[in-house]
Amino acid sequence: MLENRIVERSDFRLLMAYPNFTKMFTPSYAVGLFTTILKNQGYDIDLFDCTPYLTSYNPQNMPNPQVLTQKLMSNKPVNPEFFQDVKTDLFGDFRKKLNDFKPYAVVFSTVVEDTWPQARDMLKVLHDEYPQVKTLVGGVYSTMVPQQVIASPYAQVVGFGEGEETIVDFCEAARKGEPLTNILGTFAKDESGKTIYNFPRKVIDINQSPIPDFSLFDRNRFKRPLGRPNPATEDGMWRAVPIETYRGCPYTCTFCNSPIQKELAEKREQGDFLRRKSMDNLRKEITTLLEKNDGDFLYINDDAFMARPIPEIDAFIEMYDTIRDSKGKHIPFWMQTRFEDIRDEGQLARLKQVGLHHASFGLEHGNEEFRKQKLKRNISNEKMIEKARIIQRVGVPYQINVIIGMPYETRDLVFDTIELTREVGGFDAIAPNLFMPYKGTKLREMALEEKWLDPEAQTSSFVGASLLRMPRPYLQENEMVALQRTFRFYAEFPKNRWPEIERVEMLLAADASEAEAEWGKLRDEFYQQKWGITESERKLTYAG
Repeated sequence: MLENRIVERSDFRLLMAYPNFTKMFTPSYAVGLFTTILKNQGYDIDLFDCTPYLTSYNPQNMPNPQVLTQKLMSNKPVNPEFFQDVKTDLFGDFRKKLNDFKPYAVVFSTVVEDTWPQARDMLKVLHDEYPQVKTLVGGVYSTMVPQQVIASPYAQVVGFGEGEETIVDFCEAARKGEPLTNILGTFAKDESGKTIYNFPRKVIDINQSPIPDFSLFDRNRFKRPLGRPNPATEDGMWRAVPIETYRGCPYTCTFCNSPIQKELAEKREQGDFLRRKSMDNLRKEITTLLEKNDGDFLYINDDAFMARPIPEIDAFIEMYDTIRDSKGKHIPFWMQTRFEDIRDEGQLARLKQVGLHHASFGLEHGNEEFRKQKLKRNISNEKMIEKARIIQRVGVPYQINVIIGMPYETRDLVFDTIELTREVGGFDAIAPNLFMPYKGTKLREMALEEKWLDPEAQTSSFVGASLLRMPRPYLQENEMVALQRTFRFYAEFPKNRWPEIERVEMLLAADASEAEAEWGKLRDEFYQQKWGITESERKLTYAG
């Protein structure tokens, strides 16, 4: 207990808590960044990582990534260290960590809407059983809706915006026994329970940010299956190191909450949220992270890596060409971007030459008018196909992402997406995602205005059904899921198979007793046809 006395920095014990879904791999970049910052301050820090725990927070009874991946890979020899034994006593272990480490403060880092219920319940443990411990909650969710987070009876201080400076000021106030109500970029409760608003901080200069330290994470957290197997390892896994080359996104897609971060920064007069790192800083960070973490793969976290000036991409190619492994080979990397970001075929070819291993492209929707009016994406179908042909000629393996079940969507509109997906072709995977109405997205606002969404509904990326309740002729909850599950079949089987696929789709929508067996037959045929193997033999990639 602090008891209003100053604690020496070396004695100030700070626990970072990282709420997360079960076995969502790749260490958090933000946690790594905060680890470096806090170590530089001289604090005694530790981490409680929720990733290994099998919890009840996977909404609507969907299988979690651990269960899904083990099922998919059950017939494939895999190094057991990759999965390890899943843990089950999240709160018991959290209490044990608190009792053993005896922190003065706990910081909940990188809290997103999906993981807020988990963070809230952990805060309750602290509130009820360890009231002397000071707490701070930060992340995208608290940036989107800080008033809702601070309204929790268990929250003490809630950060909004970037946390690099906030976390230090919070720790210093806690260390010195000072009030926590005067920290910029936060909402905080005083002793009477009154909420105090503090002015936002200016955005930071990310070129002055330190290099993340991932040493608090389990070393196996870097291991991931990423497309083509790693020929240098027995299990085909890569050691993927995360990095951000810029912060923010230049686009205004209505299904994503990245644009609102730029809007909020402007509204709060914090500065331009979109910032890019210099090539000199990137070279230093990449080489350091790969060396310190035995990395053999770079996982670029940017929203749209190639959405930057062409000369800057050329500079990245020149810089990255100098980064090699001990045998002089390029380090493979993954990126996500948009079709319209492909502006130069030769440039994409050079990216492949220096290590581009796999890419993910957002197609999202196949109807041009819907895409332009509802999603604020102005690229034409013709241009998207043209860009896809460039990717195919260069030979970059890629995945396309589509979204099903958005506000105002009908079955016919989904088939526009299926048709465009078929025309694009050339991809090695499709990710058909159900629309999730995250706070901060424009599409969520549309759904709320139409009264198609319960404002209190818990949004999550792992769901078995849509949260929208739209009237006819728009898609119904069961229809969205059925189309999501049959999308790959419609997109890749010959059209003369469509009546058979539609039958399975309707069985799924009706939750018929034979639906799973019939869908399973199509799935098995799909895997055999596409990869010549069964589903359980293919190593899928899970984000995180």
